[in-house]
Amino acid sequence: MVLLIAIAYTATTIQGQEIKRKGIQEYVSRVKESGRVERRHSSFYVGLYGQTWVNFKESCIELVNELMKLNRNKMKYYQRGKRAMELIESML
Repeated sequence: MVLLIAIAYTATTIQGQEIKRKGIQEYVSRVKESGRVERRHSSFYVGLYGQTWVNFKESCIELVNELMKLNRNKMKYYQRGKRAMELIESML
């Protein structure tokens, strides 16, 4: 059981490091603030919530597409977010 937990933790941490390396962490979690001394979130947190964020995509993709139609001036931000989801999804 401990070995299984260690493997899952390691895999999620590596995925979090990949997300950070690709520069799409800002879509998954808050990045380090200027006044903070330590990092806001660990690689494990980023990897775990990256998976959760992509899983949430299935239930809200139609809503995002509708919002893209309504808010044309925000189109590039929606497209960036969708691209970030695709990058994270490709890592899974």
